Amino acid sequence: MISGTRSKCVLMVAVWLMVLGATSRAAAQPITVGWEWAPTDYEVGYTVHVGVQSGSYTDHFDVGPATVFTFTSANAGQHYCFAVSAYLVSSRLEGPNSNEVCGYSDAPPTLVNPGDRTSAVGQAVTLQLQGSDPNSQPLTYSATGLPPGLTLMASTGFISGAGSTAGTYPVTARVSDGTLTESQTFTWTMTAAPVDNTRPTVAITTPTTAATYSTTSSTINLTGSAGDNVGVTQVRWTNDRGGSGVASGTNSWSITGITLKNGVNNIVVTGVDAAGNQATASLAVTRSTTAADTTNPTATISTPTTGTTFLTTASTINLTGTAADNVGVTQVTWANDRGGSGNASGTTSWAISSIPLVTGSNIITVTARDAAGNTGIDTLTVTYSETTPPPTTVTLTAAPGSSWKMVLLTWSNASWSSVDVYRNNVKIKNVRNNGSTSDTVPSRGRYDYKICAPGSTPVCSNVSSIDIQ
Repeated sequence: MISGTRSKCVLMVAVWLMVLGATSRAAAQPITVGWEWAPTDYEVGYTVHVGVQSGSYTDHFDVGPATVFTFTSANAGQHYCFAVSAYLVSSRLEGPNSNEVCGYSDAPPTLVNPGDRTSAVGQAVTLQLQGSDPNSQPLTYSATGLPPGLTLMASTGFISGAGSTAGTYPVTARVSDGTLTESQTFTWTMTAAPVDNTRPTVAITTPTTAATYSTTSSTINLTGSAGDNVGVTQVRWTNDRGGSGVASGTNSWSITGITLKNGVNNIVVTGVDAAGNQATASLAVTRSTTAADTTNPTATISTPTTGTTFLTTASTINLTGTAADNVGVTQVTWANDRGGSGNASGTTSWAISSIPLVTGSNIITVTARDAAGNTGIDTLTVTYSETTPPPTTVTLTAAPGSSWKMVLLTWSNASWSSVDVYRNNVKIKNVRNNGSTSDTVPSRGRYDYKICAPGSTPVCSNVSSIDIQ
């Protein structure tokens, strides 16, 4: 038997720890320990002591003269401590325990707690979970209790999305190396989004800020602006003649290549915000295969006079006339500044019957319109009196003309803008008051002429007679 201090010193052992099993994912993984000692003439053996707490060993293994021991029943992630003692084979004298070494067969990963979080419903959020593994093993992530609308990418631990339901959600996040898992808990609060009832604004700026536009092109481009108290999320368009789409941009937007059909195309541009509030702007685009018509038509009053004024004792008046246009007259209308309006019968040759008159001056305006909306007018000022206007003294002279059929008439002192010419008490024409006119008689004989106020009965004080031989 060996005793004494020397035998104890001989049995001193230095231990080193080597962890194996990094490539294994089994529940039980091996831990291998080895030790060194100074060789002597004594035959020695070794006992390996194993425990899960430092300095407290529950398992003891006699490994004989081996200097390496593999603990095959280690649980992954469990912390183990080892010590080795040497003994003399001849006497079973056992020396003191070596220095202690501790370790894992597979250390668990770590996960950083992200802390409690607060977001608003509908708000886009992101969160990157931070995990690591001491053995650099690949990790996967998972989470339970996330607010509805949020998703986690298992391979990266990246959480993203927008919460859809208000509430407080206790979340458990986990990271795993395939065998061991680490978890962290935190609270994610989803607050209700504020109610947005404010409509956005939208405006068309080109090709015009007006409500209508004309073109000969088969397509049209629009640009404009939009605004909102929170933010415009989309600008879209529709054409009532066919076609729709989404504009490029929001606050400053553009639409290219809208297809037009002949005639009127009502294009509506709609701005939308995140709350679904909408605003619209519209443009009526008239497409024609010919150039725009900018020529005004003409309107001419022929009867009861071609002049600008007329006197009458009748309570109504009939008008006739003509209208013309480079493309075509579509409508003739009339209006009396003393009240009343309507449509004439006919276009290029038109008639208006029974226009009501008010005592005094009545300014009647006749308007001709074409398909492009261009207009032309003629006016007649009709003075209505319930009694015959008093005769006006007019000096009239009738004289032979260049042939026996022609009579030359001259007058003075007529104060009207036009005059009615009567032959034998029958009105033969109305002419402008320029002091002269001529008449061709149908046969030889005596003719009495009068110059009267326009629209009056032929009770004129002036008369001039001539015998045609």
